[in-house]
Order: sequence, then structure tokens, then C-alpha cells
Amino acid sequence: MSVFETPSSSSGATPDAVPSRRLDAGGIDTFLHDAGTGDVPTICVHGNPDSADAWLPLLRRSAELGRVVAPDLPGFGRSGRPDPARFDASLDAYVAWFDAFVDALDVPRFDLVVHDWGSLALAAAARRPGRIRRLVAIDVVPLSADYRWHWLATYLWRPRVVGEVGMTVFNRFTIKLLTRLQRPGLRPLDADLLDRIRRDLDPAMKRAILALYRSAGPEVLGRYGDRLADVTAPALVIWGADDPYVGSGEMDVLARALGGPVETALVDGGHWPMLDTDEVFDRTVAFLTGPTTA
Repeated sequence: MSVFETPSSSSGATPDAVPSRRLDAGGIDTFLHDAGTGDVPTICVHGNPDSADAWLPLLRRSAELGRVVAPDLPGFGRSGRPDPARFDASLDAYVAWFDAFVDALDVPRFDLVVHDWGSLALAAAARRPGRIRRLVAIDVVPLSADYRWHWLATYLWRPRVVGEVGMTVFNRFTIKLLTRLQRPGLRPLDADLLDRIRRDLDPAMKRAILALYRSAGPEVLGRYGDRLADVTAPALVIWGADDPYVGSGEMDVLARALGGPVETALVDGGHWPMLDTDEVFDRTVAFLTGPTTA
């Protein structure tokens, strides 16, 4: 049996011809967009239930940013579906994967942009903080023992059996209904995001979602959060004012936990504020291209 189960969509054309390739990261077949050139790339890491396509607006601005790299997480998007015996999709496993991914890219330093579960990359980078030049965190899953999961994780994803049953009806239609709650005016997520979720959401991705949430209890989140003070790179923390999943108070919690200079920005929007206002990516580009002494 192959180590990888690759989703059928992996052979499709990439959006708008953004350069992409595949990489072996710690034995895991990883799909990534890789645009532009530069010695210090910007690595962008998506969350649930998204893919590297979340970062297309930044990839298209590689003329300003230099090299921009955005992988699909293992089990998500077009990346391989590793055998659970080899990769259990826990937070610990994803942290180890990101370490291997950066090693496979062979870049000594990088800028990091993360959203939602992209905080797993921040957890990994905190173990080798000297590699981070600048950090942008957008509505991330908090790395804090004090964080309490939102209702969707608490009642549908983290419980055993209930999660498996719930995942049988987790599709484009139900995601559209559920995510109306995360945007001002109860608007659904953009059609392109819903379409790419439908493209990628196979049984293996559903298993990965459940495993990741179930692995991240307070003690695990706290263990990684305790290392955030070691991250002394300049940081920009952006939050949607109407995020119902990870409240805007977590923006200040993260800002206090980081060890370097931090700018914060509360913007209009929900959990995906970059879908609600251009301010998110405009601020990101300005921050990453501005002067820094780090």
C-alpha cells in the first residue's frame, strides 16, 4: 500500500496559473504554490477547511514581496493523504511536518503569515525562533491553555462518534449555512472558497480535521504557547472584529505572549477578514516590505 493517498483533484490546473509544485516534507507528499524569487521567502500557512489557495492574493503580489510559498497542509487541499499509522494528524504531527517542510525548502530564514490553524506553523517556528524574520498572524487558533473552543469544535468536532456522524453531512451546503454566522450580515463565504472546500473535502480530510481538533486540548495548546515569548521577530496581529469562532480578545492575548515588538489591527470582518476587506492583505504587504532591524 502506498504511503500516500493523493486526492483526484491534485492533477487539476492551479488557479490563475500560479506556479506550483510538489515536495517531500518528512515523507509527506506536499503540494505548494511557489511564486517569485528571493532569499527570504514569505511562507503562508492556511487553516481549516481551507487550502493554499487562500493566499492567492499574496502570491499574485510576489513582485512586491519576493518569493511567496504556500503549502496545502497534509490531509488538506491537494497534498497527500498520509497513512494514519505514519501521520496521525495531531497538532504535534503537524508541527513536526512544518519543521520538515521548512528544512525541505532549504531556507535559513523566512517571513511567516498564518491564519486559523496556521498557528501550527507558529508553534513550530517558536522552537527555532531565529529563523523568523517577520510574522503576520490573522485570526489564529490561540496557543494558550486558557483558550476555550468555539461551539462548532466543542459540540461537533471534538466529541467522539458525534464528530464522525457530523462529518457525514459536512459539505459545501452545510459549510455555507454554518459559516453565515462568521460574517457581518450573515453573508455566506465567498463562492470560490466554498468551491475549493468542495473540491478537497474527502473522507481523509474529514478525518484529519477531527484528529487535529481532538489533539489540541488546553495542555497541548498551553505547551506550545509557553514558547511564544521566544519569538522576538516583529509581528503584526490582525483580527476580524466580528469573528465568532476566535474572539477579538485573543488578538491581545497573542500580542502579549509574543516576545518582540507587536502591531495589532482590528479590522472589519469575520473569521476570514481577508474576504471582507482588502485592508488585511494591504497591511500584510506593507508590513512585510517595510524596514526592519530583525
